[in-house]
Amino acid sequence: MSNTLTTAGLVARLERTSLAVVAAAALVSWPIWGWPMAGGVVGGGVLSALSYLPLKRGVQALGPPPAGDQTRRPSRVRVALGLVGRYALLLAAGYVIIARLRLHPLGVLVGASAVVIAAMVEAVRAWR
Repeated sequence: MSNTLTTAGLVARLERTSLAVVAAAALVSWPIWGWPMAGGVVGGGVLSALSYLPLKRGVQALGPPPAGDQTRRPSRVRVALGLVGRYALLLAAGYVIIARLRLHPLGVLVGASAVVIAAMVEAVRAWR
């Protein structure tokens, strides 16, 4: 079996592993530190997803289309406005998560770091 993965396959594995890291961290933190920490982990994962998904769509919209895909592409201006709007959305979500819901900031950091942990897991998988 080859260790090489397609880009789409690697992205899908990173997405699944990130989700698993957030779920595992939330489940482990709940009985130890309570719901504010577990909620913070989930909130950080949501922040990470809110940041990731518009970037993914922007890269797909601006990059070359996949082979055999002739669908209509959005304008570059629309993609740029969407990426700028992403920062306003992240700011509002971060405010709600920490200030209004009073979730633990360390939990938010752990949840937002799930993609980094997932990348390390995938690097170890590829190395073996």
